[in-house]
Formats: sequence, C-alpha cells, structure tokens
Amino acid sequence: DAELVSLCSEFLNGGTDTTATAVEWGIAQLIANPHVQKKLYEEIKRTVGEKKVDEKDVEKMPYLHAVVKELLRKHPPTHFVLTHAVTEPTTLGGYDIPIDASVEVYTPAIAGDPKNWSNPEKFDPERFISGGEEADITGVTGVKMMPFGVGRRICPGLAMATVHIHLMMARMVQEFEWDAYPPEKKLDFTGKWEFTVVMKESLRATIKPRGGGGEKVHL
Repeated sequence: DAELVSLCSEFLNGGTDTTATAVEWGIAQLIANPHVQKKLYEEIKRTVGEKKVDEKDVEKMPYLHAVVKELLRKHPPTHFVLTHAVTEPTTLGGYDIPIDASVEVYTPAIAGDPKNWSNPEKFDPERFISGGEEADITGVTGVKMMPFGVGRRICPGLAMATVHIHLMMARMVQEFEWDAYPPEKKLDFTGKWEFTVVMKESLRATIKPRGGGGEKVHL
C-alpha cells in the first residue's frame, strides 16, 4: 500500500507541480521581456485568428516552441535529475568514480555553460530560430540542456508536460496582456527549493483582457 501511495503521489506531483512551476517562470520572463510577449501574441493571432488555441495549433507556432525551449533551458523544473551510480570503478571526464559513489547532474550548469551557449544568462528565444542555436531536450542528439533528464530514465511525463506548457502559455498570452505588479517592480528571478525549483518571491502580475474590453486585474 505504501508503495502504491508513493507512486500515485509521484504521478500527481510530477504532473502538476512541474508544469505549474514552468508556466510561472515563463510568464515572469514574458513580463520582463515585453518584446517577446508581443511577438508571441502576434504569432498566436496570425495562426488562429479569433478562435481559441488548441493542441493542433501549437504545432504550427515555431516562436512559441522557441519560447518554451528557452524557458526550460533557463528554468529547468528541478536542478538535479535521478542519481546515477556505476557497477564497477570507472573514470569519467578525468574523474575516478568508485562503486559506492552517487553521481548527480546539476542541470543549470549544463544549460548555462558559455561553451554551449552564447550569452547564456540572457532569455533569448531567438537563439532557437533557424540559423541560431539548437538543442534536443531529450538528449538524443547531444546534451546541451536536460530539463527532464536523458536516456532510459528520462521523465516519463515529458510529452504530456511539454504539451501542457505550450498550450497554457499560448492561451494565457492569447487572452491577457501581462505586466508587473506594482508596475515599477523589478522581478526577482531567484529560485528556491520545494518539490520543484519555484520563484523565491511568488509572481504578482497585472493582467488586462485582450481586445480592449475589461478592466485590469492585479494577481
């Protein structure tokens, strides 16, 4: 029974907390980079017109995909993936790894490595547009970022999580214009450990319905 409860908890927490955390970081970056938010909204309008974005529409939005990929590069849901170990003494990258050692992978160090990325501290979806930089988040063609881990132990919810993140980001930007609250406040992008790495100071925002109707609401 305890094992069953543990498995159910992992699926529920892993499928909700990670997605919610990623979307919060994503909206924060759109607030801090209004030109990105504007370009994303223009792509949504150009793709779907006045109808609501659905999953099939998401596939036709390359800039949305670039925004989400950059979001996952800058803000992986967790800073460590599953612990690894060796079955016999091994040397890896010049380091001796004994059998009883736990091997941890610090994901922000990979995604923020200037050897892999130009100006890695900058939130820049344009790096993933054709002619720029590229990365496979599954790690199949090389590991430059690994927000969901890589290999046989990659997160089983990767496909579901990425679909939800794309769709939630698109719908939230389609319906509302997002701004900081209070307006003069500079967002703090410091993270803190909970089940995932969340914003140390929870995001507060002002939203205004698109299309000129409705009042601003402070969240």
